[in-house]
Amino acid sequence: MIFKNLKDLYTPRLRLRIINTDDVDIIYDLRSNEEVQKYIHRDPFTNVGQAEAQIKKVLDFQNNEEAITWIIKLKSDLIKVGSVCFWNFSSDRKCAELGYDLLPNFHNKGIMSEALKEILDFGFQILHLKKVEAYTSKYNKSSIALLEKNNFKIQADKFDKDYPDNIIYSLSR
Repeated sequence: MIFKNLKDLYTPRLRLRIINTDDVDIIYDLRSNEEVQKYIHRDPFTNVGQAEAQIKKVLDFQNNEEAITWIIKLKSDLIKVGSVCFWNFSSDRKCAELGYDLLPNFHNKGIMSEALKEILDFGFQILHLKKVEAYTSKYNKSSIALLEKNNFKIQADKFDKDYPDNIIYSLSR
């Protein structure tokens, strides 16, 4: 896998842009929003400095080819609405974990499903992944519906030992 020279991805309504230092605003908005953080096991951000530190961490992961993060923007007005990433790659680089979040004003509009289709194609075709996993809270009905709509299957025999409320879905190709 080579994460250098990654290009933006496009869908009919979205531009998926590789994260950069100009994205502190959306990272802060996502990580400080109580609704976005409701099912995630981390404390919400309380200041912009935390978002700056998160961006640095994400860029370090990207530079070390440990993760790829895209910012989701609407093409119509270039508003940043969320993020999506591949991270936690297996040692053989054939499996990655999918992460995603979206500002509440943009829920239930098909945005994340549209973004996932493009990201998953990238993962399977360009990165040559064989499997993508997604961990979500068993209480997060919207996330479960999103994964199932995109053909992910629950892994009933796999558990998240750190967060027992999480369930694990996967998609293989």
